Amino acid sequence: MLRVVKLCKSYEHAVLSDFSYDFPDRGLFLLKGESGRGKTTLLRLLAGLERPDRGEILRAEDAVISAVFQEARLVPHLSLLDNLLLVSKKKDKRRAMEILTRLRLAEAAHKKPPALSGGMKQRGAIARSIYYGGSIYLWDEPTGELDPENRRIVWEYAAQLAENALVICVTHDRDLRDGTVIELK
Repeated sequence: MLRVVKLCKSYEHAVLSDFSYDFPDRGLFLLKGESGRGKTTLLRLLAGLERPDRGEILRAEDAVISAVFQEARLVPHLSLLDNLLLVSKKKDKRRAMEILTRLRLAEAAHKKPPALSGGMKQRGAIARSIYYGGSIYLWDEPTGELDPENRRIVWEYAAQLAENALVICVTHDRDLRDGTVIELK
């Protein structure tokens, strides 16, 4: 359960004003809207990276949040595979490689982020989020730098995750038809 009640956040001007929403335990939700409407701010608030000016966010005490930011934020001196293994105590290389393979990154597993394209870094950040796991996934523009085929693969993966978890994504992807759209105005 994730409940947002009358959430308000301002910087130089109001970004979110009395935003409320009851998210179920699972499903794919797409935050859409023009730039500056608070989509990324909402994700940062949900992740606990920022505090609201007013309102509250209620979530299960055992909620595990896994995030993907607009910037890949991979550790540059570690291989892509090691970036995944870094976020878990289990160090399950087989599972990490399965995720990388599904996201078409198996051949890049031993490359370091500076040697990867922007789209590969972005998919690497998504792979790390999936490997980490969670009950709530917060992804900010996960397909922004991806070609149509890789966008399709990422959205299919998000839909699969949404069968057992809550997946909330900021997106401007106009072709996306799956998921519940929340328009921030």
